[in-house]
Amino acid sequence: MKHQKIAAVCGLALIAFSGNFATPASADEFPYRFDNCGTEVTINSAPKRILLVNNSVLGTLTSLDALDLLVGRTAEPVEGIYAEEDVEKFKTIPLLSKSMNDTGGSVISLETILATKPDLVLAPESAADRELLAKSGIPLYSPPAYCTNKSTSPQGRASFDLVYDELLAFGRAIGRSDLAEKKVAELKASVKAQAPATSGVNGTAVALYATAGGKVLYPYGARSMVTPVFEAAGLTNVYGETHERVFEGNVEDLIAKDPETIVMLYSFGAPEDSTKTLKMIPALAGLQAVRNDRVIAFPFPYTDPPTPLSVKGVSMLLEKLEELQ
Repeated sequence: MKHQKIAAVCGLALIAFSGNFATPASADEFPYRFDNCGTEVTINSAPKRILLVNNSVLGTLTSLDALDLLVGRTAEPVEGIYAEEDVEKFKTIPLLSKSMNDTGGSVISLETILATKPDLVLAPESAADRELLAKSGIPLYSPPAYCTNKSTSPQGRASFDLVYDELLAFGRAIGRSDLAEKKVAELKASVKAQAPATSGVNGTAVALYATAGGKVLYPYGARSMVTPVFEAAGLTNVYGETHERVFEGNVEDLIAKDPETIVMLYSFGAPEDSTKTLKMIPALAGLQAVRNDRVIAFPFPYTDPPTPLSVKGVSMLLEKLEELQ
């Protein structure tokens, strides 16, 4: 069989908002200096004009009641997973770009960013030029998984602790630490209250993200929130021992692992589009998950990046699994 690569993901990702954060003299004191992707970032005052590139951290922003801080966005929210009032508020924020790259990440020009006069840009390093923004006095806050230097990304096996870290770190960065601490306490109680499924009781599974037309598939490994969400739902991630969050694999390897369930992640478009994309790859037609109709379309924000929606993702995934019975 001809070797066919499943390329590493680019532009989708884990957001832990972690790094070597400086300890302030008092809570939410500004200026606030911290390390982001190996670069010292300074936020001079609590942000009031944030430009959001992509929609991957929307769950964190809504949890911190931070939609009021946004002055621009580049993506629509995934339908059916956010509170209606949050969706309505989010859609009133100017949509600055509809352009996307092959992996679904937003493409926006520096000129468009500068025109919004933001005091903080929340974007992958690949989506905005940190140095050019800095010359204009605008800090860039990039999720660690989007760092050019991957050694600055969260290491080790992912857990729900990444969700708590995200809320606390981002809450600190925007001057809402008190609310972040409250939300973290609520999330910890929610996780504790969830009756964990027996390990592997629902069989093996893989989470995949596909580019348009199914040209490339991205499987998720140990450092992805897919792994703890799967574990809590009684699924065993067939790539749970792979160190990377998202890695370059191949069709032959996926066929050899032959997962019992395939979870197709999507961040835009109709849910069924993601499952149709999988069926466009003839080499995967023999997988037992495909033969047995155990292919689930699942909103990407319910897994990666780590946000409060990752916690909710467990119950949502269990519901999807029940529908397969």
